[in-house]
Amino acid sequence: MTFTSNPATRPPASALAADRLAALYEVSKALGSSLDLDESLTVTLDNAIRLTGAERGFLVLTDADSNELVFRLARDNKQATLEEAAFEVSRTVVREVATHGDAILTTNAQKDERFAAQDSVINYALRSIMAVPLTVRGKTIGVLYVDNKAKTGLFRPEDLDLLATFAGQAAIAIENARLFTRTDRALAAKISELENMAKIDRQLNETLDFEKVMSLTLEWAAKYTASRTGWIGIFETVDHGQVVRMVARFGISGTRSLGSGLLNANKSNTRPLTDGLVHLVLKDRRVHNLPADLTTNEPARLVVPVIIHNERVIAIIVLERPNHTFSQNSADFVARLADHAAFAIENARLYNALKYANDSKSEFVRHVSHELKIPMTSIKGYADLMLNGVTGALTDQQRQFLNIVRNNVDRMTVLVSDLADIQRIESGRLRIEIRAVEIGPVIQESVNHLQAQLSSKQQQLSLLVPAGLPLARTDPARLMQIITNLLSNASKYSSVNSQIVIKAEAVDNFLRLTVADNGYGISPADQAKLFMPFFRSEEPNIRQESGWGLGLHLCKRLVELLGGEIIVKSEVGKGSLFSFTVPVDG
Repeated sequence: MTFTSNPATRPPASALAADRLAALYEVSKALGSSLDLDESLTVTLDNAIRLTGAERGFLVLTDADSNELVFRLARDNKQATLEEAAFEVSRTVVREVATHGDAILTTNAQKDERFAAQDSVINYALRSIMAVPLTVRGKTIGVLYVDNKAKTGLFRPEDLDLLATFAGQAAIAIENARLFTRTDRALAAKISELENMAKIDRQLNETLDFEKVMSLTLEWAAKYTASRTGWIGIFETVDHGQVVRMVARFGISGTRSLGSGLLNANKSNTRPLTDGLVHLVLKDRRVHNLPADLTTNEPARLVVPVIIHNERVIAIIVLERPNHTFSQNSADFVARLADHAAFAIENARLYNALKYANDSKSEFVRHVSHELKIPMTSIKGYADLMLNGVTGALTDQQRQFLNIVRNNVDRMTVLVSDLADIQRIESGRLRIEIRAVEIGPVIQESVNHLQAQLSSKQQQLSLLVPAGLPLARTDPARLMQIITNLLSNASKYSSVNSQIVIKAEAVDNFLRLTVADNGYGISPADQAKLFMPFFRSEEPNIRQESGWGLGLHLCKRLVELLGGEIIVKSEVGKGSLFSFTVPVDG
């Protein structure tokens, strides 16, 4: 259906009104069937041109962020899209309609005193023009503009009424499409951000390397914000107070200053917290989004604190862009990134501190073990020589004293050996030689090693080691160390004339060895801490025996290192049972 504004060819008024109502109905259905903004704009403009008989049409919308008018689409009566260079319209008319919200009709703009003096009207030879506001809920969201450059008197007031009616319907459809598009884009952006955050979380949490965690955080911040330079620093306490130490940076030369009160890269990677913006961020814990200052050549700067547990600033992210401000979306993203990175940074920092402490402890133990071995060997050697009469006859008291010296040296030797083994396990340097092992001889050798201790307390030992047990896949020396330790404890923490049982049996793909006694027993509270290093029970019967609290801890570490597990069952006054497994060979 085509309409014309030529009076000579117009149909009767009633027929024209009926046709226009039918056309409006069809157009409203078409507009209501789509939420695609571009499609809604095209349908609106093509039908506005068709309904009014115009030569061309233009759609101008207000930008949601800046509220500025933006030309969105231009079409002609052949439904062809006009290029932006052909947007020859009266911008004065468009601005008037957008500003005041009133429709405008001129039958000859060249002679209309309102517009005749306007450059666009003169230069583009504009004549018949109609423009109506696109209004939704009392707010103008754009302008619908149609014209004819060749003819005057083309449009009449009823044409303007028709265009205004159509614009009212079109405005709702366009606004709905805009809202849908913005929502769809916002949803897509949110999904993309969530996917990125999930990826960031995976990358941050798959490592405990502190510098890598800090670098990853900075990389993502820089990538999302398109920053030219930046750095990330950690807050630390030193002898002279707190400082921020730069951990990672990009785009910063060794001689370039990062700005007043931040960090000077050519001096040091640390800076006192009294310096400018760093101090401010630490104090107010807010994101600072500073625009560029062209007069001083200062770049735009985004400064984001990394806060742990919503209370303590542990790090700071600083990003820069010359001549460009950071958008609010960029600032919000980096703030969320900082929240996600906070725990990874803190965990990596704590892990590094723990690793440093463990390394220091291991080095100390290694050094002490080495330094103690030489004097202990000399002391024990000279004590043995004196006990053997090399230096002459000894009185009973002298012999007693020398035996005390030798026994305590033996205790110190065991302590040093256990400490050294634990240190080697923790550092991954304990030598393990796994092979097929017959466990019967290993058990017997352990018993032989402790026979004197068992005999001194007149304790009865029963061995329940059946013939035909499969071979174990283990280190025989470490297996003997475990059995000896458990058997020694069973003897020490049992009374005179008590019973001790060592049992071996095959269970699935493991051999299970059990050392049971009817000694003092262990309380449930003590059992929970039994395998902790240096743990010693407060029970009087146990405290009276010598020990360092390292033996069971070492046993557990060795059993696990050999591929098994160890458990304890005990009842105070009835005895204890320690059971551990080793893998079967094959």
